[in-house]
Amino acid sequence: MNTRLEDTYEILERITDGFFAVDKLWNFTYVNKEATRLLFCSRDNLIGKNVWQEFPEAVKLQFYEKYHKAIKEQVPVIFDDYFSPLKKWFNVRAYPSSNGLTVYFRDVTLERMEKTEKEQHYKSLFQHNPDAVFSFDLNGNYLSVNPAMEQLLGYSEEEYLQQSFVPLVYEDDMERTVQHYNIAASGTTQRYQTKAIHKNGSIIYVDVTNMPIIINDEVVGVYGIAKDITSRKKSDEALTAKTQQLESFIENNGDAILIFSIQGNVIQVNKAFEDTFGWAKQEILDLKLYQLPIIPSEAFDEVRKFEAEVKNGHHVIRAETTRLRRNGSILNVLLSMSPIKDANDKIDGWSVIIKNITEWKKSQEMLQNTEKLSIAGQLAAGIAHEIRNPITAIKGFIQLINLNIDDYKEYFSIMSSEIQRIEQILSELLILAKPQVSKLEQKEINVLLNQVITLLDTQAILNNVEIVTEFQPGATYIHCDENQLKQVFINFIKNAIEAMPKGGQLVIQIRKVNHDKLNVHFKDEGVGMSKETLSKLGRPFYTTKDKGTGLGYMISKKIIENHFGELYIISEPLKGTTIDVFLPLKP
Repeated sequence: MNTRLEDTYEILERITDGFFAVDKLWNFTYVNKEATRLLFCSRDNLIGKNVWQEFPEAVKLQFYEKYHKAIKEQVPVIFDDYFSPLKKWFNVRAYPSSNGLTVYFRDVTLERMEKTEKEQHYKSLFQHNPDAVFSFDLNGNYLSVNPAMEQLLGYSEEEYLQQSFVPLVYEDDMERTVQHYNIAASGTTQRYQTKAIHKNGSIIYVDVTNMPIIINDEVVGVYGIAKDITSRKKSDEALTAKTQQLESFIENNGDAILIFSIQGNVIQVNKAFEDTFGWAKQEILDLKLYQLPIIPSEAFDEVRKFEAEVKNGHHVIRAETTRLRRNGSILNVLLSMSPIKDANDKIDGWSVIIKNITEWKKSQEMLQNTEKLSIAGQLAAGIAHEIRNPITAIKGFIQLINLNIDDYKEYFSIMSSEIQRIEQILSELLILAKPQVSKLEQKEINVLLNQVITLLDTQAILNNVEIVTEFQPGATYIHCDENQLKQVFINFIKNAIEAMPKGGQLVIQIRKVNHDKLNVHFKDEGVGMSKETLSKLGRPFYTTKDKGTGLGYMISKKIIENHFGELYIISEPLKGTTIDVFLPLKP
């Protein structure tokens, strides 16, 4: 054997692959050491023997077909095949020559088992995944779907494999879905939510993940996973709808509503709050409970009590209290507070509903005063009629007696004066009983008021009171009962003079307001009145004077109202009183 051949055999003995050679008659001419190990045969038992006789099982396998192809077509062949007698997988490379065939083979049983295990693993993951799993080619046609995908939209695997995903996407979401798919097909994973159409026509909400399928650094398709989120989506939509309804209820409620966090910060304010109290939403949001400008300082103890109640899970129902407007005025309100709980039934805030009942309270007081006034009027009418007749008779007899008894003239004068006073009170009672405007005429207000001032000027001078007039120039006529308005102005001027026992200034102004109203303004520097006194003013028989009847203000107010006018009084102790009378300029 020459040296070159020896070197070749030595190399074949060292290689890790099994190697053998056969001649044209399929007889073994060479077998290396690794081949004998893999085939469990000694070299002596194989050399010169026919390969198909030694391994007859191979005739029915790829070995026979591939080896003959290599010899016949003079082309190399490479393949994997399972040889059942040895229970092994072999990777084979066969090369033809003019003398026969040389074969390299190696045991790949372990590799095939691992590969098969992985394939089974991925197949199991694909087939048994609870989420819909599928794959597309680059045109969006289905290549594979798992059972969950069949169940998701109701189509069979065969029906899926005959179409693309496009007909199954809801029209409104089509453009966005195709865009996500194209991005995934270009190599970037996408996750999004869309709507798919079930075979029965219903809409299915799905959460989709699209991933590129990459082989040898090239995207060859798109892999997809879809999760059915229809129930969750409908729950979210229902929750959103309820939230919107609640937001609408809060925002459009006629009562002021505040929402607080558990820390006591304002987190929501509705429009009715802004309209009622005058502060803008932006000024109130994030303020702490005790920073709220609507709470009077004297109400803090009450607020602490209410806060403790609601934090303990209790409700405060229609508690009557007071709150402040931006302009400083006080509102009477009904306050209701309720705890707000989270999904775990834990309190995480509270709501406050504030109902403004200021006008209602005024209406109730007016109703009560009207009832009292009605009773007082009926009583006054009865008293006046019952007393007037005997008083008239007594007055007449006193006058007759007065003519003949000179020595008692002083006594008769006092008696006559007191009877006149009784008649005056009776007249006031009758006006109270029926203070109707009886004679309406066009009168010049400046002239009318100057006449009243002239009448009372002497009393003002005696009390060291200066009456200052500021009348708007020009004649101003109003439709009125002259005598009744004079009585009103006399009452107001006399009250102002009496309220300044040490003297002072009374300013009387006349001015037009908005071309359709006349304002008669009285401002004195008298002792003034407290808020409590002001609140009682106008009640039947309530007076601050020792000899007053409590009827003057009521009569004046009634006369002004019967002239379709309005009356407002502002007063402060030791700073004086301001009275504004508004009368219509047109009949």
